[in-house]
Amino acid sequence: MTSKNALRVLSNRVRNRVHHITSSPSPCHMNAASTLPFSAGLGQSISESQHYSITHHRRRIQHQIRSYGSKARIEIDTQPLPGMETIQPYLRTCLSSDEGDANRGLDMEFAVSFLGTGGGAPTMHRNASCTALRLGGQTYLFDVSEGTVRQLEFTRISPSTITKIFVSHLHGDHLFGVVPTILDIMVGHKTLKSNPQKRARHTHNHGERATLEIYGPPGLYNYISMVLALSCSKVNYLNVDVIELVGGREEQGPVISRPRQRGRRNIFLSHYPEIDQPMITRKYLQQNEENVWIIDEPEPITQQSLEKGAKHPKDKFDGFHRLPNDVNLGLGRRLHIKAAELDHLGGVQTFGYTVEEQAPPGNIDVKKAQALGIKPSKKYALLKCGLSVPTDDGTGEVRPEQVLTTTFRPRKFAFLADHRRVPRPMAQLCRNADLLVHEATLSKADGLERIKIRGHNTAYNAGMFGKKFGCKVVALNHF
Repeated sequence: MTSKNALRVLSNRVRNRVHHITSSPSPCHMNAASTLPFSAGLGQSISESQHYSITHHRRRIQHQIRSYGSKARIEIDTQPLPGMETIQPYLRTCLSSDEGDANRGLDMEFAVSFLGTGGGAPTMHRNASCTALRLGGQTYLFDVSEGTVRQLEFTRISPSTITKIFVSHLHGDHLFGVVPTILDIMVGHKTLKSNPQKRARHTHNHGERATLEIYGPPGLYNYISMVLALSCSKVNYLNVDVIELVGGREEQGPVISRPRQRGRRNIFLSHYPEIDQPMITRKYLQQNEENVWIIDEPEPITQQSLEKGAKHPKDKFDGFHRLPNDVNLGLGRRLHIKAAELDHLGGVQTFGYTVEEQAPPGNIDVKKAQALGIKPSKKYALLKCGLSVPTDDGTGEVRPEQVLTTTFRPRKFAFLADHRRVPRPMAQLCRNADLLVHEATLSKADGLERIKIRGHNTAYNAGMFGKKFGCKVVALNHF
């Protein structure tokens, strides 16, 4: 439970106990009106002075709860763990951002929230696997286990901001929450469209209907459509594109599902018209020559892109354009999104995913640029993106290193779900990732033979893999 939710629970407990408060405040918050606990039977009347004292005492307790949350953040940030000073720039707490977070220069436009880190089944304290990548205006989900909709209630992630879902494989603990999440996203968009104050902006950003893209192995469309059909659920107010990554080694599923006689269909690859849904579209994405699926690829920064500009969803309201690598593009932001196969179990096609942003624009020294013969213009945007530009009089050229004062390295997120081995294409995609989410179902003591049989990996191998491929931080998942 996060500190924010702990605050909510404790506040409710204080609110519900108007007639019998037994919590003792700390000495720093005590005064004459709150040194002793107050109690009143349910059948007794409470005088005006007693009511004031109880209310005052309750406010003091709530203030202590808020102070406790703040102290918890400080303790987390200052733990003397080995290597903490190295990974600290990549970490933040789950508490609401404040001046402390701002002073550390954290960028909230590329934040990861772990909605579940459990293994094959949820536990009392941890839900099954689900990871959210928040990109400022949109959110990506990686694996959606059962209970994800409830987990979203404990976060500040609005379901209507979820634009893409990535499913690693079709095992239930990574899949059973997809349909409820689709319906939750649909309700979120329906609520916005029915709000007169938000309808215009929602239509400007999403059009008549928003679109949700779901990526995963073959059979994902059949699963989603079958569950919706059998549960008599309808999807409206939302277009759902199910993009299946085809052409892999295990796309036909386990041997038992493959046709052994003429006329029998493969349940993963076949199409069943009787379960089609009007708002759900099935699409296919082929792998390239390097056995990698290119899900999204932003356009490079050129003079043409500068002239054209990237239309920002809020242009109608703020009246200007941005470059494609602007981190504040919101729904218009595009990133390098790729997928490759993992070796999990025979017949179970499994994917890993990476998301990498374009190199953000740097900062330039305006005085230096003017001294070199370039007045403030669109040329500054090209210099910020690392491109050389001619001087205003056309007699020379200014290189980015001559005027750039600060550059920013693009950040990369890598997600490796259940696997016993990482094939070379996927391993190369993970190179130099800022955050690698790696499964750790087994322990080192289980040995190599158990890894092969179970199709899972260990925390030790996760650390060795992250070290070999230069990952900055390795976060363990599915344990």
